[in-house]
Amino acid sequence: MNKGRPSKADQLRIEKKLRPYFEKMLTVSIASRETKINHNTVKKYYKKWYDEIASTEHPDFVKRSKIIISNSNIALDNQLSKLYKIQETLEKQITYSIEQNNGIPNLENNIYKTSILLIEKISDMILKKTNLTVTPTADIVLSREIKEYMIENGAV
Repeated sequence: MNKGRPSKADQLRIEKKLRPYFEKMLTVSIASRETKINHNTVKKYYKKWYDEIASTEHPDFVKRSKIIISNSNIALDNQLSKLYKIQETLEKQITYSIEQNNGIPNLENNIYKTSILLIEKISDMILKKTNLTVTPTADIVLSREIKEYMIENGAV
């Protein structure tokens, strides 16, 4: 295993390998473990990208922000889809249980507790998705701030 600074070509390969993990907002530890890239190396690239995002002067800042929001929405949709499938299965099991017992059986049954917890999780994810979707992006916030500043200072 080579030690020291990787060549430019290797750096580009590392960036290409790590970038999807960063954009999916996965931790340094997960990216390091799954790519087999040294933890400190992953941390260095993540820091570089976070610094780029933090700089509103970076030309890709707004685009990257929108991509992150879009990726987050897709990830939430995927998880919601899985939760809805589980919910359908639970509902079938509950219906079967009701038919077998000629009414609602003991509510202490784990299937009911699981169903209630699942409903709460689905509701939480819908709320997160809604908040993510309706929160203004950086370009809109910056535009509003500039407009307010100009109005307050008589520039408009």
